[in-house]
Amino acid sequence: MKIADITSTIVNISRSRDLATAYGVSTSTNTVVVQVRTDGGITGIGQTVAPAPWGGDAVEVVQHHIDRYLAPAILGQDPFNIERLHQRMFQALRAAANARTALDFALWDIKGKALGVPVYQLLGGACMPGALCHGFVERDEPKAMAARIEELTAEGWTWFKTKIGFGVAEDLHWYNQLRALVPDPIVFQLDGNTGYTLGEAVQSLTSLERLGGIALFEQPVEHIDEMAHLATRLATPLQADESTGGGPRSVYEIARERAAHVLHFKIHRYGGLLPSARMAAIAEAAGLEISVAPYFDIIAAAAAHLAAATPIAKWPAGFSDMTDTILAQPYEPDCLILKPPTGPGLGVQIDEDKLAYFAAIA
Repeated sequence: MKIADITSTIVNISRSRDLATAYGVSTSTNTVVVQVRTDGGITGIGQTVAPAPWGGDAVEVVQHHIDRYLAPAILGQDPFNIERLHQRMFQALRAAANARTALDFALWDIKGKALGVPVYQLLGGACMPGALCHGFVERDEPKAMAARIEELTAEGWTWFKTKIGFGVAEDLHWYNQLRALVPDPIVFQLDGNTGYTLGEAVQSLTSLERLGGIALFEQPVEHIDEMAHLATRLATPLQADESTGGGPRSVYEIARERAAHVLHFKIHRYGGLLPSARMAAIAEAAGLEISVAPYFDIIAAAAAHLAAATPIAKWPAGFSDMTDTILAQPYEPDCLILKPPTGPGLGVQIDEDKLAYFAAIA
């Protein structure tokens, strides 16, 4: 079996609610969807996020990376040789991890479909239920957030991620009010998105910690040495997110510097499932644990397969709340867990009409 054809499509779907972070406000998510067709009649599907404007290339650049460099490097090749095809893509264009991700997902999808097994079986078999999920509540006025939290707790959520990094005084005033409005069983994961300087982070995080109810601090500062300093100052576990962007080498450096207790895997950043599994092995050897960001659609399925096959995937992450899906059937968390599909390959299918519709408005 050989790869016969590769097509890419830019897709933009709006978020159900705007996402405000220290970087700015996001109203939608740009992705590139790929379909990799073989001469054996099997088509694999993949998807990746375009990280612009705050984290890298625009969606048109990601698509160009796929069409101009990566697709030609693997056309005519055996899709089963995923390691070799990663090498070929890396040689074709090194700085294209986001673009490689879409093709990586599609290759695993082809292999699973050809062998009649779900991707998690190819990754070693299921040892976890899937990608664990927490609730997410957008940064807002405390009363509005408390009302939203009350709605979500009725669905069973008790762990909520929200954002900090907007300024020490503002964050402390906001959290103090919020904490007074929610019951004690509720805990928060506070994500700084590198919004603090080290001095600000020491002041803010130690004060927030004293207010209580915090399960995890996520990437409050940018640099690994700053994270390492904070890890010695806080009793609350510290999670690295942006610091993992360098792939396996980043995990090694975080472990060496003891800069985090938990790693947040956003697998589109690393080139897909193959490098993510390698990163998880390094993390496990270092005594670290991970969460796996599910995002949505094809990315979500890939994330659930990885989490199911990874024994250290013990921390929750947030499922993205989008207004629609490109999938033929909705795929969402069940009882706070995003379970991997049990069908062959990634186990999800594209709705071609929706793909065409969202491509037209992208």
